[in-house]
Amino acid sequence: MSRGLSRKEGSVVPDYDPRLLAVREELSRLTLAWARDKALDADKAKTLRRRAASLNHARYFANIPLYRRICERAGVTEAEPKFATLVADLMAPDDIFKSYPQRLLDEGDFSAMNRWVSEVSTLDLPEEAGAHATLDDWVESLAGRGAHLVFSSGTSGAMSFVPRDALTWDAFTRMPFLYVPFVLADRGVLPGWKAFLARGLARFLSPERLLDAFFKVGLRDFDGFFCNFSGGNQGIQLVGQKIGAMCGKAHFLYDTRMSATAVRAIVRGPATENDARLMEEFLATTVHDKEANYERLIREMRDSARRGRKCILFGTPYLLLEICERVAAGGALKLPKGSNVVFGGGWKSFTGERIPEAELLAVLSETFGIEPMAVCEGYSMTEIQALMLKCPHGLYHVPPHLEVVLLDEGLNAMDETSTTGILGVLDPFAGSYPGFLVTGDSVRMASGPCACGRPGLAIAQVERSPGREVKGCGGIMAKVNA
Repeated sequence: MSRGLSRKEGSVVPDYDPRLLAVREELSRLTLAWARDKALDADKAKTLRRRAASLNHARYFANIPLYRRICERAGVTEAEPKFATLVADLMAPDDIFKSYPQRLLDEGDFSAMNRWVSEVSTLDLPEEAGAHATLDDWVESLAGRGAHLVFSSGTSGAMSFVPRDALTWDAFTRMPFLYVPFVLADRGVLPGWKAFLARGLARFLSPERLLDAFFKVGLRDFDGFFCNFSGGNQGIQLVGQKIGAMCGKAHFLYDTRMSATAVRAIVRGPATENDARLMEEFLATTVHDKEANYERLIREMRDSARRGRKCILFGTPYLLLEICERVAAGGALKLPKGSNVVFGGGWKSFTGERIPEAELLAVLSETFGIEPMAVCEGYSMTEIQALMLKCPHGLYHVPPHLEVVLLDEGLNAMDETSTTGILGVLDPFAGSYPGFLVTGDSVRMASGPCACGRPGLAIAQVERSPGREVKGCGGIMAKVNA
């Protein structure tokens, strides 16, 4: 079978079915209405998501060798399968994103890594583009060809790479901001007049035009302070970078790129002199210069507060606790009214113990003089184009463009009345890799409507499934600081 639907000359990406793009547009509009007015036609949303799943199946079958083999083993053809078949037979574990032999990175065989990316995605990468000095060079070179690899690493050091084409990258970096401003408005972070204006514009502008407007002017009256790296393609780092680009000024705890080469070398050991050099540079920034970096970031935050600039503070729970400890040691730092804290990622501290949520909220409120309503937590993962924000009543609301299902320990689909299980997702906006994924998280779904008034599905509790390694920045930084 030939690879791809059709391609423009020189493109590494197959063209998209116009029907899929039309369904995505409808889902975007429906998600915007849910964000703006807390209105949701749940039946229409389900119909659209499942139509997108069917169209994505055809795209994956034609263009992703790995997915086609999954279908062949399950006896599923290119013809449109029932949704129940997709869930029962065609969902893949998120481990597929680290299914390459580790020796390929140990040996710097990036031609073979290109072949692997071409196996697990719609990206058809040329082998001759595979000669690079480091893992970072490889990731950067692919971005120049329109192939964006978002990476994450667990405590084993086996890197996951999620390959995105331009449209999937655009959805990953933009789609959550279709609803984030309205959630912040609900929390009183945005002034009343600005929230009123945003809702008015959202009734007249398309989702794309509204996003363009938000990225242009949305957070210019805030200064951003980010407890992460100013560059790099790791998941939560990218969120901070995207928010920072919208702020009047952006300040980062680590004013450098997060190196995938260094992250892997810290856990698995350096394979080359280049690996060793990058690892030492990473350790110099995150360990040796750690206190100086905190002092600089806090000094910049105090300066913004003195000038009356509203602040956004962003990071993972353990880093926010660290910055609170250092602020407290230097005296009170009360942020101007309208400032807020946004956080996400692992809840474990460097000791491996879970940080109680109530403790974090109390410390943040005491340290920065902000109300609990101004603290917002998000739940997401590197593999999806969605962000689930926690409302004041403690629920992570699932945006209506994302299909979620529950699976039992045997990875069998559970019925829609079940409330506890392993989380599975079917992402309509995952166009470049199989978006029918079994995550490593166990969840408890909320039952009944939420008191905040936002309709649709919501998650009440999330924890890592037994036996699954801690992923992301939290697990790696815990090893660095051990």
